[in-house]
Amino acid sequence: MTTQERHDYAQEMFDKHPELFPEERRAAILAGIVTLGMAPFEAKLAGGAFSYKVTADATVWPPHSDPLKVMWAQSQKADASEIWMSFRNLTQFQDGQEHAFRVHFAAGRAVSIDPLDD
Repeated sequence: MTTQERHDYAQEMFDKHPELFPEERRAAILAGIVTLGMAPFEAKLAGGAFSYKVTADATVWPPHSDPLKVMWAQSQKADASEIWMSFRNLTQFQDGQEHAFRVHFAAGRAVSIDPLDD
């Protein structure tokens, strides 16, 4: 997905589900920048393609639950699941270079964003 396609998809999601996307995070999402406090789906909209690791909250999710379901559920009903999403894009650090970075989520929100060595 190109940067423009990602932007257009994010705008489509804002239009369809305005209640899910707080106004204060929309500009960052459209600019392709993952910020602290974002939910995993917001980070996907901002960051683009990703790889992931999910440690599901065992008090909520049965063993072998679909990790994507766990991840997307955090936007609406966060639990104690931990999620790591890794991205590579041109927009996160705004220096014209493509960079890889990892976002850690706890309680349904991004708590750290760390560049990865290339």
